[in-house]
Amino acid sequence: MNFQERAAEIVKKYENLPMKDKIGIIAQTFGCTSGKIKTSPCYGKWRGTSDMSIIFDNGVSLGIGNEMTPQARSIRVQNEHINAVLARYNPEIVAAAKEAALVPLRKREAVDNAIAAEKGLKPYTVLNVEINDGTVDESSGYIGWYYVTLAVDGKIRAHLESGLAHSIASGTVSETPTREKYFMAGALKEENVDFVFNNVGFSSTSDMYSLPISRDVLERAEKALAERSKAQATERPRKPSLREQLAAAKEALAEKPNTQRQQKNRGAR
Repeated sequence: MNFQERAAEIVKKYENLPMKDKIGIIAQTFGCTSGKIKTSPCYGKWRGTSDMSIIFDNGVSLGIGNEMTPQARSIRVQNEHINAVLARYNPEIVAAAKEAALVPLRKREAVDNAIAAEKGLKPYTVLNVEINDGTVDESSGYIGWYYVTLAVDGKIRAHLESGLAHSIASGTVSETPTREKYFMAGALKEENVDFVFNNVGFSSTSDMYSLPISRDVLERAEKALAERSKAQATERPRKPSLREQLAAAKEALAEKPNTQRQQKNRGAR
């Protein structure tokens, strides 16, 4: 069963729940327990329409759509929008999306780091796939966006791109870079680029293409970095000690006369 099929099966379980309960499930994705729908009238060229959002119990707002004001206030229309949001933002689907993305992202890591090595840039380590819950004020504009935490030169950062967020949400993350030709991310200076992600040059010292992260996210990233560092150390072949190198050399020298003698005897025959 692929990601889309799995998500469809998950959504079916919530079809007959009351709207209040559906909102409660969405709220769990963002670290809350409840929420309520709010409509806000628009002005200017959008006059006559209203923005629709869910206000969670921590005050964070998640936009869910825009409709003509009478429709925006309709329970039927609100329920339609809640169903659409529930299909994207419920704990089971979010967990499935993160799980589906992590393996291909780690395979892509090796390709990106090989490209970086050719260009004299730094490698990165994929740590976790996260979803922005909007609890950090500076990142609330990207609430509901998926991103990844990376370690570049030991420094942990949240890496965010619209294409990355979409591919994680849709379960379509590729194991290899989707950018055929390397290029530098827009608005970055070449001298600041120090790592490659999806065959694109980025800067670990810039706030662009990044998010401030919460303490919980940072702790998960630090734990993942420690685990990956330990695993890589275990996989890396141990360099023989000087004593072991000398012992191997003596053994090879001891075998050399025997080999030469055998070759000489074969030549005589």
